[in-house]
Amino acid sequence: MGQQGNFGTGDKGSGEAEGLDTSDAIRIQYRGEKVFEILVEPDPAKEARFNDTDHDIQRLLFVQQVFKDADKGERASPRELEEEFGTKQVMDAAEQIFESGDMQLTTDQKAEMRNDKRQQVISMIARRAQNPKTGNPHPPQRVKNALEEAGFDFDAMENVESQFKDAIEAIRPIIPVSLDEKTVAIKVPSDSGGKAYNLLQKRAELLEEQWGNEFFYAKIKVPAGVLTELMEDLQEMTSGNSEVKDV
Repeated sequence: MGQQGNFGTGDKGSGEAEGLDTSDAIRIQYRGEKVFEILVEPDPAKEARFNDTDHDIQRLLFVQQVFKDADKGERASPRELEEEFGTKQVMDAAEQIFESGDMQLTTDQKAEMRNDKRQQVISMIARRAQNPKTGNPHPPQRVKNALEEAGFDFDAMENVESQFKDAIEAIRPIIPVSLDEKTVAIKVPSDSGGKAYNLLQKRAELLEEQWGNEFFYAKIKVPAGVLTELMEDLQEMTSGNSEVKDV
């Protein structure tokens, strides 16, 4: 949970002198006419930034301030925010910084993120891909061994879906792997149509779409191994009211 910074009334704060340990926070730095920084909660910020999930900037902030220098606790003034971001509101400026700034990671944070990406990609390959000789998925340990043999280098900052595709190509010469595709029709209630549309755009090839008063319909092409996972996400999103048909 983010913390309301107690940095006094001026632009200069006392940072660590106030007893606020920010060592676990991630710094996001924005460079415009001046440098501005925010401190964010590591896990939800990484999820929002790299997996493109919905977020509430107020909940992401470790300290609900915009800084010129977070290490010194030096806050940006309302005038400086308005000059750079067109607003005096801290949350609106922080949202722009979060979307456009550079995430400043420590060596340990980068190592942790690389390991997280490695585990996610291994899990995705084990769930989505198949051995074309048997039709069965590859066990995670076999996938891990193949990635190590291929010397695949995980990127702490790159999107998981992109690395999944690159990893598949890297292990093809080592283990047989197939991503057979299926074409299906999806039907979800219209009040969930917007979220469903965004999900389908990220996870499948959207072939057709139709917006009705009661339902949103779509025809998609998707890797066979992804379909079960995608339907589970749609069912959760629509409280069990989504439907799927082979076409």
